[in-house]
Amino acid sequence: MPLPAQNDHPQDWVTPTRLLDLDDPKLRIQSMRVTQLATTETQKAVLIHDYVKALPFGCVAGFDHVPAAAVLKAGRGDCHTKGTLFVAMLRSVGVPARLRFVTLSSAFLKGIIDVPQGSITHAVGEVFLDGRWLQTDTYVTDSLLETHAVELLAHQDTLVGYGIHVRGSHFWDGQHSAHAQYHLSDAASLPQRDWGVAHDPEHFYRDDAHEELQRGWLTRVKWMLAAALVNRRVEQIRTQSGPQARQPG
Repeated sequence: MPLPAQNDHPQDWVTPTRLLDLDDPKLRIQSMRVTQLATTETQKAVLIHDYVKALPFGCVAGFDHVPAAAVLKAGRGDCHTKGTLFVAMLRSVGVPARLRFVTLSSAFLKGIIDVPQGSITHAVGEVFLDGRWLQTDTYVTDSLLETHAVELLAHQDTLVGYGIHVRGSHFWDGQHSAHAQYHLSDAASLPQRDWGVAHDPEHFYRDDAHEELQRGWLTRVKWMLAAALVNRRVEQIRTQSGPQARQPG
């Protein structure tokens, strides 16, 4: 399925896909429950953002083909899987949403996982509100992880690591774009390449234009093994206290 053009109509981004399983009863009910007090689309978007953010950051093996309902059941996720859930919940309440994929330096993951190639594909949520597309990835890391990450980075006198940029945003108001993993003041942290938008990770990686990013079976096995290590390290970061705390290993 070809991706819609960049200047498409917002209603092109409200439909279900295999990963955006909008008909799943639990997903639909949870989306309605989270937004039941909202009176505007902006309020709905912020409430869904905050719900997804509250889920612990963690790796889910096979992140490029995990349906939103499975992310909801797992109760955790990374930029791809939390992004899938974020978009699905927004679409289930009628708010146009999609993912934008960019290449970032892998430095922001230092302390969680070492990425040998030095760069990584990052998914950023986009939501259509008040006539414009707004970006946010501030739902990816949970608040407890962010708190300890800021302490550790301050102690190490560095800007990026543990899933965040110290100057990045931790919250999203639905009025402006907000990014947690990079910041305009730090050129080295900014996206190295913008791959464009897609409905979900599966649609993105299956596009022939992104063939160089597609993962073979060996890479998938490596990521499955790495997921357990990432989750263990993240949990260690969450449970330690104080800037002098030992870096997880």
